[in-house]
Amino acid sequence: MVDAAVKASVCESLPAPRVRAALPNDDGDYQLFDVTASSFPDFADQLTELLSECLAARGIEPPTLALLEIVNNFAHAVPCAGSVVLDTSFKNIYVSDTGPGISSVEMALMPGYSTATALQRSYIRGVGLGLHLAGEELRSRGGDLHVHSIHGEGTHVRLSLSNGSGAAESSSSVASFCLNERQNNVLFLLSEGQSLGPSDVAAELNIGISTAHRELVKLQESGLIYMAKNGKRGLSDVGRSYLRSLLSL
Repeated sequence: MVDAAVKASVCESLPAPRVRAALPNDDGDYQLFDVTASSFPDFADQLTELLSECLAARGIEPPTLALLEIVNNFAHAVPCAGSVVLDTSFKNIYVSDTGPGISSVEMALMPGYSTATALQRSYIRGVGLGLHLAGEELRSRGGDLHVHSIHGEGTHVRLSLSNGSGAAESSSSVASFCLNERQNNVLFLLSEGQSLGPSDVAAELNIGISTAHRELVKLQESGLIYMAKNGKRGLSDVGRSYLRSLLSL
């Protein structure tokens, strides 16, 4: 018979999210990493270390505090899936989750505002300083923090590591994804603001449902779109950045 205290501890443990990270390699392509862990602290350590090592390998000093706070922010979203993408210019990190979202982003960015539960506070600070501190560190380095959230569907965060990007970098960013015209059309369709499923995309683009599903899966694996709780896909911040770069060429 399981001891009651042990059973309660197991029931109250904070699960680790299912996160896929896409990081640039030396060839300018993306390498995918599935960040899996048996506990939330292990997950947070693994993802923070993965991002820090990737930046440090390019001679970029990692914004350690900002990375830690944003990764810990997954505690508010679990159980969920997520994606993390570092763009090929090494200027932006995009973090998305399929959690419940943030009811008021403006309030969440203010110091002292917290919705953390007692369980979440046993794993993270939980006093309403995480997003504020992350933004402060990034801005002190010439970058910024951008947060977009859809209540009930998830949160999308962009860590801007430095200001601005040139046309050459935009071109490089677009080329690195190697998307075909149909995949670009899917992204433009999603840019209208609705979450769509394979049947919706198939009807709009006059293609087969299996083809639409295959394209959505590829775009999701690239971090350009995300899956909402209802199973449909929406355009991620990475996708929005990609489309802006595409239109600026």
